[in-house]
Amino acid sequence: MGGVINEKYPGGAEYQKKLLEGEGHTVLKKGKKFIVLDYEKALIKL
Repeated sequence: MGGVINEKYPGGAEYQKKLLEGEGHTVLKKGKKFIVLDYEKALIKL
């Protein structure tokens, strides 16, 4: 499943959630994991 925040990132999942929400992303908690909704829209094509 895509869009799951990696808990091993600096500051943990809670900190990454806060940063992503600050950038305008919507983050939901599903069980113990955080899911970023519609993250595909923020991706760029290489």
